[in-house]
Amino acid sequence: MLAGIGGVAFLAGSGFSVDALLAQAQAAKPSGAFLHASRFVTSAPLTDDVAVMRAWTQLSTLDREFPRAAERLSAAITSSGVQDMAAFLAASVSKDEALLATARTITAAFYLGFTGRPPSEGHKDTTGFVTFTGALMWRPTIDATVIPTYARGGTNFWVNPPAGTPVPRGPRSIPEWQGSAHSSNSAADRAGKV
Repeated sequence: MLAGIGGVAFLAGSGFSVDALLAQAQAAKPSGAFLHASRFVTSAPLTDDVAVMRAWTQLSTLDREFPRAAERLSAAITSSGVQDMAAFLAASVSKDEALLATARTITAAFYLGFTGRPPSEGHKDTTGFVTFTGALMWRPTIDATVIPTYARGGTNFWVNPPAGTPVPRGPRSIPEWQGSAHSSNSAADRAGKV
């Protein structure tokens, strides 16, 4: 215990605030209550440990009381005995606005794939990335929606373009483009030296 007190005193003397240290300690690992509440309110298994860790860290950083709020929500879910979010909303426990606010915060993080508020909604950008392709908002139409990304087919998307896709033009020095037409007008490229 003396080592702990001494460590806190040393870090505090070094310019670290105790609040910041406590916030980091709380953000170290997602609590079981957070994972339980998150899976319940989103009705999703949330198997991406990295995304769960990001959400936990960011939500705990944005609000120091968030870990306790997640514990309260998890305990309320358990004590209410309901089996899904629809039943939770119909139960008397849903009258607690603080519990609903915590549920909305968690749902937004996993549904939208980010935490905080973008600058268009406030004076300060507090957003933090949780997940893009794993955002739950894509799930309802995943069979018909191509999740928009820069390279939809992943790395080397154009190596094997789908049938009917025009072959992109590129420099001859990139063999993966398999003889695509020459697009550069530089003298070195025209001479095949690039």
